[in-house]
Amino acid sequence: MKMIWKNQRMRALAAACAGLSLAAGPAAAEELNYSVGFGPNSLFAQSADAYAEYMNEISDGELTIRVFPLSLVSLAEMGPGIRDGLTDLGFMAGPYYPAEFAHSNYLAENSLRQLLSEPTGREGAAYAGAMTDYIMNGCPECLDEYEAQNHVYMGHMSTSPYLSLCNDVTIDSLEDVQGVRFRSGSSSYQRMAENFGGVAVQLAASEAYEAMNQGILDCAWLAASDLTSLRLIEIVDSVTVRFPGTVYGGSQASNVNRDVWAGLSPEQRELLLRGAAYINAHMTWSYYELQAENLNMAREQGVEVIEPDADMMGAVQDYVREDVQLVGQIYADNYGITRTDEIANEFVEVLDRWNGLVAGVESVDDLAEIYWTEIFSKVDPETYGVN
Repeated sequence: MKMIWKNQRMRALAAACAGLSLAAGPAAAEELNYSVGFGPNSLFAQSADAYAEYMNEISDGELTIRVFPLSLVSLAEMGPGIRDGLTDLGFMAGPYYPAEFAHSNYLAENSLRQLLSEPTGREGAAYAGAMTDYIMNGCPECLDEYEAQNHVYMGHMSTSPYLSLCNDVTIDSLEDVQGVRFRSGSSSYQRMAENFGGVAVQLAASEAYEAMNQGILDCAWLAASDLTSLRLIEIVDSVTVRFPGTVYGGSQASNVNRDVWAGLSPEQRELLLRGAAYINAHMTWSYYELQAENLNMAREQGVEVIEPDADMMGAVQDYVREDVQLVGQIYADNYGITRTDEIANEFVEVLDRWNGLVAGVESVDDLAEIYWTEIFSKVDPETYGVN
């Protein structure tokens, strides 16, 4: 019997049926709905399709995933959509819900700290691993927030470092930032833009093309992969790397509705944990594969790719040293986080470890194996996410 949870009543009935079937014998095959919130040609939807294939393969067809790129739950509705069972699993951008997931969002905003170190080329892979590792093993407040929203936390993915993708603007020094309107997706980027005299415009990545095309934005702070995934290569004429230079690590790739999770057998939960390691790796690594490809394509099309001067990067680092102290105070004042300094210090130690763990990664499979071995294989599917 296949069970797809559509609402609270059906989920309760399905969970009860699953319990009866487990008592009687082997678990029945399951098909779970997975909502992406992006279009079918996006990086996220392509990773979701790879995830569905992977789950079918490792479960021998006993636990399958049906992908809904846009039609089931939108990105802006994903948090309550997972909570209320409109989708069984979903890709969720945490900053849409600043109060509900305050601790995870605070950790995500600490990505600025990476600008104080030399670039590694694996910043996103390390950040996704560190976020997932720390939340699962060192941040009970984080897990409490997911439980309160009826989510089972399944880890973070991360972008590659964000760049300035600009139209009719060239940025190679801080003087060039004055008055420039940047697409900003979170408060940390807003503070950076405003600190250097720019203007932050908060809007979804999917709206960047139209906003730039209509002159509402001068630049979008996004990843290089968005040159093609969002068609920005059609209108961008300059790219400044390392500004803002931080990864965006605030999205959970495959959180699960808690009632759905409870209705699965421990064996099926373990399969989803394996799948979580894979989709987190696939989304994260896809950014790196597309980064080199897209920047080369941009150069071939005459787009100027700019490396900021040393004075600009020094000023950015000075700003970061101040902002990482400010962000802790903001989250303490606005969201009641009581141990911001302790969390930040603990997390930096975990991040340092992950910078070493991913140094030799060369593929999705490499990264997925590290995520599985170091994090998800250590999770007990009998007890994790179960009240």
